[in-house]
Order: sequence, then C-alpha cells, then structure tokens
Amino acid sequence: MTKSDKVAARLSHTGLSKTLGEVVLGWGDGRAQVELAVSPAVLNPVGALHGGALATLIDSAGTIAIMATHAEAAPGVSTDLNVSYLAPTRAGKVVAEARAVKVGRTLAFAEVEVRRADGVVVAVGRITKYMG
Repeated sequence: MTKSDKVAARLSHTGLSKTLGEVVLGWGDGRAQVELAVSPAVLNPVGALHGGALATLIDSAGTIAIMATHAEAAPGVSTDLNVSYLAPTRAGKVVAEARAVKVGRTLAFAEVEVRRADGVVVAVGRITKYMG
C-alpha cells in the first residue's frame, strides 16, 4: 500500500469525514469520487444539507484527487476553499466528483462538483492546498 493509499483510507475513516459519513467511492489519475448520505446529522435548521457538510465534502474530495496524481502525493494543507451553493438537498445521497487541476511543488489546485442522485448540481467548489 502506498503512502497515498494509506492517507486516502484514513481520510474516510477518521475525524470529520468519518463523523459526517463520507465514503470514498473511487480515486485515481488525479480524480476522486466521494459520497455523502443526507442524514439528520448533516441537515441545517430548515431541513436541507448543511453548507458546512458540503464544504467539508468538497475539501475531502479535492484533497483525494490531488493525492491521486502520483503515488507519493501528500494531502497538504488547505489554504483556500471556495464553494458556490446551487441547489438544496433534503434526502438521498450526494456525490462529489473532483479533478486535480495542477499539482506543483508548493501549491495544488482542484475543482469539485457535487450532484444529487437526480443529476442536479448541488454545489461547485475549488480548493488550494499548500504542499510544502
């Protein structure tokens, strides 16, 4: 198991990712898919998926996509996270699809799109990681 395999596995089994219930569906070649079930634990006061849970999902998926660019890529540290919320979600699951845009020696960038099961885009985001 490579360093990246271990870190990706840890991302979905510890900390906030585990608490929220994120599940890594797949990753490789600078891409990642991470699923989140819309449960009572991740709802906001009006009964929709909480924006913080979506931001965390975008951060997780982007990080894994960046790590999936090469075998020894580290998770880095998030320095910037931008999220645009486009549609509410009240039930079911959402899937974040992430793509590493550029991975350099000190900075890495990823773009993420989150969709409901019916194909509606719920949110889009961009993440910048410090790789030092």
